[in-house]
Amino acid sequence: MGSGYVLSRNAVYAKSLLARIRGLISHRPLSDGEALVIPACRQVHTFFMRFSIDIVFVNRDGRIVGIEGELPPFSFSGYHRKAYFAVELPAGAARRAGLEVGGMLLFKDGK
Repeated sequence: MGSGYVLSRNAVYAKSLLARIRGLISHRPLSDGEALVIPACRQVHTFFMRFSIDIVFVNRDGRIVGIEGELPPFSFSGYHRKAYFAVELPAGAARRAGLEVGGMLLFKDGK
């Protein structure tokens, strides 16, 4: 998509260790516009989740270094050595947004 596309207006930043470990376990499926941002993350799992998700791996500069589309429950994503953030999105959101490896994501505080 072109510049200015808003991927999520309702992103939660998993700051604490507990939030990082818990992730989306026992969470309802994400709605369009929702996301979970996990810092210092190079791989995720979907164990104990009841729905598929997209994961976008982003380096410190905001460049997309990996995309895992529609990762089903009880799976591991690939390991993305250059990633710093993992952004968990509703299944299919990365494809609908036209995200590609090498593209950029901009993180803004909505406050």
